[in-house]
Amino acid sequence: MSLRITLALVMAVAAVPAMAAPAASSAQTDPAALAAARDLMKASDIVGQMKALGPSMAAAAEQQMRDMFTDSKMPDGLQSQINAAVKSHLGSMDSVFTPELIDEMASVYARHYTADELRHIATLMADPVMVRFRQTTPALMTDLMPALMKAMQPRQRAFQTQIMTIVRDWIAQHPDDKAKLRSPQHS
Repeated sequence: MSLRITLALVMAVAAVPAMAAPAASSAQTDPAALAAARDLMKASDIVGQMKALGPSMAAAAEQQMRDMFTDSKMPDGLQSQINAAVKSHLGSMDSVFTPELIDEMASVYARHYTADELRHIATLMADPVMVRFRQTTPALMTDLMPALMKAMQPRQRAFQTQIMTIVRDWIAQHPDDKAKLRSPQHS
């Protein structure tokens, strides 16, 4: 599983504060819904979730990279560089959850849920079982990540191969589009 897919998966699991069906989206955001969504962002403790999940994700990514080598042993100099990069990017994911991002996220929730629904979700998030769920999610993800990564590897390789074939075939039929690629040499 690529690090982007892994990150997206973990963020989705950590950031989903409830499983209710969304209300119809509207162009205008209800101020009461926005206030309730902001309260929900606090109740769901997204920053705390990401702070706890980051090191787990980094450890899983480091293991995935070690698995690329015989006996899962990466050369020492390379391993220390990879580990530092992974920890820098995944181990500190909570740092991207600025007040502005959290407010933007609250706006999205406010467009999909009513104020009453958001208040109800926040109440559910305060339930002791949900609090425990949030507290155990990092450990669960640490335990789940190796299995998820292993299960996704064949699909990831097949997907990447298929996409590269599609792009390569397209470029062969539309050579002028090669210049539009970020790395035209990769076609």
